[in-house]
Amino acid sequence: HIEKVVEGVCAGNLFFEMPTVHFFSEEAFCFGNNKVLKTREKKVVTLDIGAFRAKETIMQSEDDGKVYTCRELKSLAPHRCTFGYDVIVYVGYALFVHCRSEKDIVSELARKNISISDREVSFLGKKFVTYLAVAHRESRQKIRSAMDQRGGYILHVDGTCEGDSPHLFTGLDGIAEVVLDNIKIPSEQSELLIPFFEKIKGQYGDPIALVHDMGKGILSAIAAVFPGTPDFICHFHFLRDIGKDLMEDEYKKIRNRLKKHKIRGSLRRMAKSLERTAVQDRKVMVETSTEN
Repeated sequence: HIEKVVEGVCAGNLFFEMPTVHFFSEEAFCFGNNKVLKTREKKVVTLDIGAFRAKETIMQSEDDGKVYTCRELKSLAPHRCTFGYDVIVYVGYALFVHCRSEKDIVSELARKNISISDREVSFLGKKFVTYLAVAHRESRQKIRSAMDQRGGYILHVDGTCEGDSPHLFTGLDGIAEVVLDNIKIPSEQSELLIPFFEKIKGQYGDPIALVHDMGKGILSAIAAVFPGTPDFICHFHFLRDIGKDLMEDEYKKIRNRLKKHKIRGSLRRMAKSLERTAVQDRKVMVETSTEN
């Protein structure tokens, strides 16, 4: 019964009209003589409340003219933005972790009393990536300290691309499985990779080992930037290349038949569906183990 009550508690059930929430700067009431400079309103949408009208009272010191705004409101939503940080994170996880479509996300958020369009979901997804990149950049020193406490990091590097698109080349710590940096480059030539490796070296120091494929550009760039560092070939790439050499003819036959019967799209959709099911099953298992 409690779970049903909690599920039914949302802004749409609690308020007949969009509520107004007042925000003040606590700091302004604690220090000096202050006066009301102005008030401003904006619509804010969060997962906990849904849509509400945020009315902020901005104070100004009569002593030195310092302006006080509400930190709490800033922590809920970005400046001049409607959707809160929690909605942005929800959309980001749904798009990039759980592989949800924009329409699915619109439906999911509608059940949480949040009205949003497909276009806004796409825009919030881009915002999520931008904020994540900024947060990662600001956390580099903490990441390095954490890796140092574990005894260093193993640098795994690899690139991926589709068709004629640029290569997305990534370096991550193989121990913590944390992405350290990435870059878009037209190809994996050594002269393009050397600055990337030098940047990682400058930010995180020398790795205790490296793991990568057998690309000539990568081998040359690593020899130039990380001389003497233990260097290993990725087993996956090694076995894949051997399999390609040994079974190229058979692979071509399978690939051509898949193209002929036009079932690759169906297989991709099936794979995504199985992945979503696996994620949901994992969540259920975690929740069940937590309850027990």
